[in-house]
Amino acid sequence: MRHKANYSFQTKFLYSTRDLLMLIRLLVFTKVFGMTISRSARFSLKTKLDLTNPKGVHIGDESYLAFGAVVLTHDMCREFHTDTFIGSRCFIGANAIIMPGVRVGNHCIVGSGSVVTKDVPDNCIVSGNPARITKTGIMTKEFGKIIRDANPAPKDPEFNITNNGI
Repeated sequence: MRHKANYSFQTKFLYSTRDLLMLIRLLVFTKVFGMTISRSARFSLKTKLDLTNPKGVHIGDESYLAFGAVVLTHDMCREFHTDTFIGSRCFIGANAIIMPGVRVGNHCIVGSGSVVTKDVPDNCIVSGNPARITKTGIMTKEFGKIIRDANPAPKDPEFNITNNGI
């Protein structure tokens, strides 16, 4: 939740209006279309969730889908409908595409513009087309913000900040 104490009336009004629109959109997706979306999940107004097979969309707690992200649950060429899952505390970058039948694990980050064609294990970052794992062992807090790295880069014993490695 945003801290709104220091904002002007107009800014508070705009945030309140956007929050109301997001709540209405969430209720339409869950109650009318039957999608399984956590109430704590957030997504941009320009996120596209597949309405051909809406009951196949599953989004976990405290996940965020940025603008232009697409979650597909059907494939007209192969004539099938399936479930697509996004875990808890994930971040799906702008214009990323999650293909039908894919499972994105918990605490994952999908880079902007990525096309995810295969399942993504927990605690990793994927990017590219097709998406490949670029980093593992990450941990995220709400909306996919990184809080720690379980596999930090090894420290170079020959590099010392005081002498700049000289």
